[in-house]
Amino acid sequence: MTKKVVSYARAARKTGEGSVVEQIERGKAFAAARGWALVGCFTDAENNDALFKARPGIRSLCAYMDREPVDIVLCDAPLNVSDNRTHVTRFLNELGRREIELWSTAMTERVTPHNLPHIDHGIDQAKATSAHCPENDQRVRPAGYGYKLSSGIDAAGRRIVGYRVVHPEQAEVIRRIFRLYAAGRSPRDIASTLNAEGIEGPDSRPWCEEAIAGNRARGTGILNNTLYVGMRQNADGEFDGYVPALRIVSDELWHRVRQQQANVRRRYSRSW
Repeated sequence: MTKKVVSYARAARKTGEGSVVEQIERGKAFAAARGWALVGCFTDAENNDALFKARPGIRSLCAYMDREPVDIVLCDAPLNVSDNRTHVTRFLNELGRREIELWSTAMTERVTPHNLPHIDHGIDQAKATSAHCPENDQRVRPAGYGYKLSSGIDAAGRRIVGYRVVHPEQAEVIRRIFRLYAAGRSPRDIASTLNAEGIEGPDSRPWCEEAIAGNRARGTGILNNTLYVGMRQNADGEFDGYVPALRIVSDELWHRVRQQQANVRRRYSRSW
């Protein structure tokens, strides 16, 4: 039986990236590729003053699900449902009670409470990318692979502490890793190639498979770092806004990697 799908799109705050129109088009292509029937599209503009369930698009979506049979709600990414992890978890629970699945085109899989993306870097990225650190905290936080600490000064001539900018050479290595993986190269093979060429990895160490592949559920590893597409998260793993200046990888390349990860998982599961 063909699955009936409704899509939900919302442009996340602080950016013009990932417009609602682009999200809808990706959703249409995603559903069509799987033979699903897209029966409705619901959208919201960002409204920081409104409660999650008070959004017009969410209200219309819930009303539709009350009236019509739906198998899947399709979103671009969980943060497009809400940048509040608690909201997404509650929404998942509500869909579960209705026996409806939530799927993400970015993740190319069903969203569950166990695979909600977050980053486990052990630092508060919101602070690490802000223009200034508190005056009583002069520790220099690591910039992270692909970035470097700026040597810029403020209007008063003081050095700006803890402000990150893209590291051009490392950014090109990151894009190369993404392209190689999307083309079918394994993380182990990519690491071996980079080491053979004398390219230093994070913290000036040799490259290893784990540094590239990481853990997708926890958002670790080069291939899973959402900051490379400008999506910043705080120490609790919650979406903390877009930072276009820190983008390294295009949306198109990011989605190609997500698709390749899904292909690898399917091949691995069949082998068992």
